[in-house]
Amino acid sequence: MAQDSRLSPRLSRLKETLSTKHLSGTDENVQAVVAVLLQEETSSDLNILLIHRAERIDDPWSGQIGLPGGRITRSDPSARAALRREVSEEIGLDLDKDGDELGTLSLGSPMRRLEMKVQPWVYGLRHRREVRTGPEVQEAFWVSLARLPSLRTTTEIEIGGTRRGVEAFLVDGRVVWGFTHRVLEELLSVQDEN
Repeated sequence: MAQDSRLSPRLSRLKETLSTKHLSGTDENVQAVVAVLLQEETSSDLNILLIHRAERIDDPWSGQIGLPGGRITRSDPSARAALRREVSEEIGLDLDKDGDELGTLSLGSPMRRLEMKVQPWVYGLRHRREVRTGPEVQEAFWVSLARLPSLRTTTEIEIGGTRRGVEAFLVDGRVVWGFTHRVLEELLSVQDEN
C-alpha cells in the first residue's frame, strides 16, 4: 500500500495495519458511532482526544469519559454522516477538513447493551485544532497513547446504586472504563503491531 502523502509515516502505518486486519466493515448495521481521533505529538507518540460527557438525566452515559460520537438518527444518510455530525456538534471539528480516515476498530456494545452496536472509526488529525465543546460535552482533553499502559488499573464504579469492579485507565483522576476502555485497549494492541 502506498503511503498517503497527507499522513505522517506513523499514521500511514496504522492505516495500513487497520486495512489488513478487517476488524469490522464500514457497511455494518450499527446504531451508534464514535471517533477515535489521533494527533501525532512526536514521531514516537500519538495523542487521543477523550471527552467528559456533561451530566444529563436523559443520557445513560452522563458524566462518563468517552469518545466523541453518538446515535445514528433517521436523518443521517449513513454511519459516516452521523459520525461527522456528532463530532461537529460535540467538539466542533470538521472531519472532512481536519482529518483523514484511517479505518475502523471492532464493533462493540456499551454497558452490556447487546442490542446496540457501536462502530469506532479511527481518524488522524492533520493539525491540532481548537476543540469547542458543545452542550453534551463538559470537557475535551488529549491523552498520550504511550502513557496509557502505565495508567491501567482496576477500580470500583457505581451504576444504578450498585458498585462493581472494572478494568480501567485512570487518567489524571478520571476513570476511563467500559466500552471506551475496550476501544483504547484494542487501539493499543493494533498500534503495537506498527
